[in-house]
Amino acid sequence: MESKKDFLNRLIDNPSYSGDRPLRLFKYREFDKYTFEMLENKEIFLCVAEKLDDPSECVVSVDVEGYYDVVNDTLRRECVEAIMKMIQPYMSEDNYEIARNEMHRIMTPDFKMRNNFLLDYFSELQDMCPGVNIAPVINWLASIPKLLDEPQFKSQIEGLLLKGINARKETGICSLAELGDIEDMWNNYAHNKSGYCIEYDMVDYEFNSSLFPVVYEDNKETNLVMQTVATFLGQMINKFSNNQIDSDRSQFLRLFLTKDTKWSYQKEWRVIGKANDKVKAPKIRRIIVGANASTENKEKLREFCNKNQIRLDYFN
Repeated sequence: MESKKDFLNRLIDNPSYSGDRPLRLFKYREFDKYTFEMLENKEIFLCVAEKLDDPSECVVSVDVEGYYDVVNDTLRRECVEAIMKMIQPYMSEDNYEIARNEMHRIMTPDFKMRNNFLLDYFSELQDMCPGVNIAPVINWLASIPKLLDEPQFKSQIEGLLLKGINARKETGICSLAELGDIEDMWNNYAHNKSGYCIEYDMVDYEFNSSLFPVVYEDNKETNLVMQTVATFLGQMINKFSNNQIDSDRSQFLRLFLTKDTKWSYQKEWRVIGKANDKVKAPKIRRIIVGANASTENKEKLREFCNKNQIRLDYFN
């Protein structure tokens, strides 16, 4: 089974990619004043990201110096490091350190490349990476100074940075789970089994292109500048190497999809869009009601399911 990072990278390259996308997903909820309105209208709600359960989600660090370095020396150095890391899997550890040190020797004090030295080093570097054409890497290393000084590049980076900074207020998320019998989900999100859980049919769902898996990692500070640049370079290197050099193009996207490993029991997928939007829900396969739900809510749910020919089950 492919990793979630691999899935995200393939999805970025091809929005129609299905891969290991689940055929069904589950939404745990407590009964509230919106319950039957949302069910009748066949909608899901995209909660603003800053109200999610993990306070570290969509939080990024952007220091002022790092932001302005997007168009000067530090970013040039970091771009070289990022590109070298992309070819690291294709060479031995010793050769990688040799190549990395040579790249630093070839750079000027302000981290621009001495292109004549770089071209002279091409053959030796290619020998260290048998089986993969590194010409695109050399071309990108040589073009970094010009690229980073172009207004179009600066505009693209600034747009992504602004999106990342505002993510918690502007991004809307509907959280779904892979399973409908997760005890902690019933307790934490269905009000101690007094709520309900909707099983959705995700086959041919019209918003599947906005459905992404959550990646669980040990919590760490996210540097938005370098996440953005790494994603941009990853996309370009993968494209211009004709997919020979694999890279992680999902780093920016994962700003909205990464949670601490303590939440991994949720097995979460997310529909992502604009904060506070209501969008068409997937088709309901069945609804499961918790054993502790009130008699009134059970009866209302039974009537709704009978009316719409939806299977109703109970979770004890």
